[in-house]
Amino acid sequence: MPIENVLRRAGSILHLAIFFSFLYLPILMLVAYSFNANPVSMMTWKGFTFDWYLRVLANLGFTHNASTAVGASDLQLYSDPNLGRSLINTLIVAGSSSTIATVVGTLSALGIARTESRLKTLLRSAVYMPIVIPDIVLGIGLLVMFSTIGFPLGRLSVILAHTVFLSSYATVVVAARLVGMDRSLEEASADLGARPLTTFRRVTLPGIAPPILAGFLLCLVISFDDLVIAYFTSGVGSTTLPVYLFGAIKRNVSPEINAVSVLMMLASLALVTVSLLVRRPGRSLGKTQDAPLPFA
Repeated sequence: MPIENVLRRAGSILHLAIFFSFLYLPILMLVAYSFNANPVSMMTWKGFTFDWYLRVLANLGFTHNASTAVGASDLQLYSDPNLGRSLINTLIVAGSSSTIATVVGTLSALGIARTESRLKTLLRSAVYMPIVIPDIVLGIGLLVMFSTIGFPLGRLSVILAHTVFLSSYATVVVAARLVGMDRSLEEASADLGARPLTTFRRVTLPGIAPPILAGFLLCLVISFDDLVIAYFTSGVGSTTLPVYLFGAIKRNVSPEINAVSVLMMLASLALVTVSLLVRRPGRSLGKTQDAPLPFA
């Protein structure tokens, strides 16, 4: 093998090794130190323990707190009671905003795909704007708007804020399916006398069901992990889990924060995996060509 090819291959391998190390090494370190038994310093390894996970689960009410756990005598190591409330807020905000955004995004994608106006390109660009705009700009803008109209900051304001930018993600996911969707069945359904709502329910909806579900799961992950927009639009008693962790790590670097972060990562990975499986070719819940006709 020529020396040039050997050097090129070695350079490619080195590049990939550096890239993936830079990408995944912080995550691996976070996972490793979440099992560190040192209650004083997270960065000094003292042994392996599951106590931090048990402590977090106990704080959330899933298990009982063991008195023999690492650092049980140090009350500062116990999770703040606000951890459970912040998790509840996160689940409510993520579920509500993702559901509304999926409905809005699906209707928007259908409207843009079916329009023949010259404004179609402009409408598509407008949909992409919340995705392109930096989160901090969108968060400040929403905060200014809520303050201007006198809308109180709380759980509802976070839900509305998340719905604004999550709708764009749902629109993009559903629109990607509509581009390659055969409209001949919809036209045949209309020619045979089916009403528009019946055509949508029996023909269109089964064909776009997988991307709708995938868009919902994607919105759920993004909302669950969002920090910036929730930080600017949340009020007293409506703190989400990412905002809680951001504040907790500034007050006290507790080993439990590592455990909570790993659990959040696992939850996000599970949702992303389900979303990818739903969108995988051949796994469609209702391919257009297999969809039942409204008169059948």
